[in-house]
Amino acid sequence: MEVEANRRHAGPSPFSRPPQPRPASTFARPAVAPREAGRTGATGEERKTLERQRRNGGQWFYWIAGLSLINAAIAFAGQEWRFILGLGITQIVQELAKSGSGGTKAGLVGVAVIVIFVVLGQRAVQGHGWAFLVGMTLFALDGAIFVLIQDWIGVGFHAFALLMIVRGYVAARRLSAPGA
Repeated sequence: MEVEANRRHAGPSPFSRPPQPRPASTFARPAVAPREAGRTGATGEERKTLERQRRNGGQWFYWIAGLSLINAAIAFAGQEWRFILGLGITQIVQELAKSGSGGTKAGLVGVAVIVIFVVLGQRAVQGHGWAFLVGMTLFALDGAIFVLIQDWIGVGFHAFALLMIVRGYVAARRLSAPGA
């Protein structure tokens, strides 16, 4: 009984009042409706995923360059084995150097090709689409060397690496799209 009497005389409960408008903060940003966020580009989580894919795709150029450099050092030391993911062009240059006296020139050409792939990797990781395209083209042409000598394991690894690089390129394109 006493509770009912308090309710009648105390007036409306502070919990039953409608919410009061708050003054606008000078630090608040206007809210974007979820539908509009989808049209203007990738969400934060999607963007992080795309950036990771772009970086991973671009870093394949570093792997290719690094393994090619190791292959060149191994060949220079007179060994016969190599890494599969190395560049075929550096192997051709090394074989030509063995048959002639141009070992230094061949080494410089091999290092120049490796440096090109390092630079392409750096630019691709930064998101430059042209670096992906140039690198994919050069690496596909290099893969043709493995087709010509019928090294099918090398062809398979070139195809796999190209697939990973293409994924990085697609992510870079999506990130550079307007509104992304």
